[in-house]
Order: sequence, then structure tokens, then C-alpha cells
Amino acid sequence: MRLGILGRYLLREAAGALVAVTLVLLAIMISAQFARYLAQAAGGTLPKNLLLSVVALTSLQYLMILIPFSALMAVMLTLGRLYKDQEIAAMNGCGVGGGRLYRPFLMLALGMALLAGAFSFQIGPWAGRQADFLLKDGRWLVQFNPFEAGRFKEVGDGRAMFYTDRVDDDGNQLGMVFGELQDEDGTSALTARSGRYTQDADGSRHLILEDGWRFQGEPGKGEYDITHYKTLTSRIQLPEFVYKSEARKVRPTLELLASSDPADRAEWHWRLASPISVFLMILIAVPLSHIAPRQGRYGKLVIGIVVYLLYSNLLTFGQTYLAKGKLPEALGLWWIHALAGALALALIAKREGWLRR
Repeated sequence: MRLGILGRYLLREAAGALVAVTLVLLAIMISAQFARYLAQAAGGTLPKNLLLSVVALTSLQYLMILIPFSALMAVMLTLGRLYKDQEIAAMNGCGVGGGRLYRPFLMLALGMALLAGAFSFQIGPWAGRQADFLLKDGRWLVQFNPFEAGRFKEVGDGRAMFYTDRVDDDGNQLGMVFGELQDEDGTSALTARSGRYTQDADGSRHLILEDGWRFQGEPGKGEYDITHYKTLTSRIQLPEFVYKSEARKVRPTLELLASSDPADRAEWHWRLASPISVFLMILIAVPLSHIAPRQGRYGKLVIGIVVYLLYSNLLTFGQTYLAKGKLPEALGLWWIHALAGALALALIAKREGWLRR
């Protein structure tokens, strides 16, 4: 499908608007997620060094949802401006209309549908698995990490308590350290000017305390064994971390296709809806964008947003009922796409005057 100068102009304008809308919406969603994970990091339930990685991975999942809505808004903003500036009227006066007006937007729909499919079927689930692994692994490490800056922390069912005044962003370098331990030999307390974590090639971790004192004995008896050390090394014994995720939204698409579970099939239909939605939203956006010369351009935008919200809510409703087995799997979410397609055809027919012929 070749485009002339006019078609390339329309495609360029719509693509620019699409990028701008997507970036704005993505920035809003990333900000919300960043604030959420930042609160967890500040509360000590998530390592600070994982913050940016988790936010970057989760942002890839959002694109599956954002692309259809961004495509709708981009086309409506582009055509709304062209109608307002009388550029569409000039094109119509030159004999440009109908199929020639739709052609560049259909090419945009094809490209964005392929991109949405890539994010929906492959990139999004992969990013979700990576983010889920980092979150669970990070929270697992925090659970067994005896140090949290500025706080006393109990470990080992209260048999030990540690305090440090500083932990660097990587979580490997410690400031001044104080600890109290209880074992079969009694109670011991230790101090250190600094501490650090190291990791061997086999993955085992060690805690190294430097320039400190160790006091061992029974409280109240007055007999203590006091030892000064330059370096005290202790191997950290951690239980094996086994990653397991039951979340369907991060499972590989091929696993969903091979499954007969209604919930898995519902997730498959949900992922399939993303590229289909791009085509449908652009087909709706082109005729819906038409405005009279003195009509405001933003009124149609509100209608477009309402149409998208109804469509997306129906998809959510359909997925829920599919997962519960209340809708036949063969029906899937196709009936919702059919309704949106019928609306697109009705709008196109009205705009092109098919019903008056």
C-alpha cells in the first residue's frame, strides 16, 4: 500500500501525536508505580538498588494497555486539528476523501497492532516475570538481612539483634555496627567501626566486620571475655530461594494456549484483544473525529474516551466471566470486538453517506 505526499503527511502527524500521547500516559503510570515502590524501599521491604529495574520492567507491561488508547487519542487529536484548521476541507475540495483518508491510518493501525501484539504476547509477560522475580528475591533477601539503617532489627526468632547507622544504596557497605547474640554459650555483644558484605564465586555471602570489640558472658555475673578484632568474618547461611509465580498475567503465552483451564484461556483472549483493539479504535477514531467548522474539537475527544472506557470495561467483564467458565471459550471476547466493529462500520457509513444512497 503506497502513500502519496498527503498520505505520508497524515501518517507523520498521527505518528507524532501517538508517540507524544504514549509518553505522557506512560510517564503518569510510571510515576505512580515509582511512588509505590519508593514507599516500600523507604519502609525497608524492598532493596533500594532494585527500584529502577523494577519500575523499568513494569513500564513495559503498561504498553500493552496504553497502545490502543494512545492510538485512539492520537488519531482524534490529529484529525481534530486538521478539521479545525480547515485542512480536511481543503483536501476534500481537491477530491481527497473516503479511502484515501483512511489509508494512512490503516497503515498506522497495522504497525501499532504488530507492536501491541509483541508487547502483549511476548515482551509484557517476560517483563512481568522478571519484575516479579526481582521483587520476590529482593523481599526474600530483606527478610533475612540483619541490617537496616537507623533501626534495631531482630533476626533468628529474636535470638539476635543488630543495628547500623548507615547502609549504602547497594546494601553492601555498612556504617558503625552494634549487635547482640544469644546462643548456647551465653550472650555476646559486638561492635564494629564498619562492615561490608562480600559474595564468593559460588554465590555464598559473607559479612565482614572491621575494627571492633566482642563482649561475651552472662549478664549480672561480671565475668566477660573481651576481644578486640581487626576483622571478623561470618558466613551468612540463607535458605535456598526458589522462585515460583502463580500469576497468569506473567505466564508465557504458549503455556496459556496449551492449557484447557478457563482462566488460562481467558488470559489468552485478553492478550489477543490488545492488537485487535488498535485496529478497532483507529477505525472508530477516523469518522468520530469529524467536526463542523464552528464545533469544538475537544467534545469529540470526550466521546472517544467514553467509547474506549465502555469497550475496555466490557473486555474486563468478558475476561472475568470467561475465567469463571460462565461464557463459552469459543465465544471468547469476540462478541465485544464485534460490537466495537459494528460501531465503527455505523460511524463510517454515516460519515461517508452510505445510508443515504
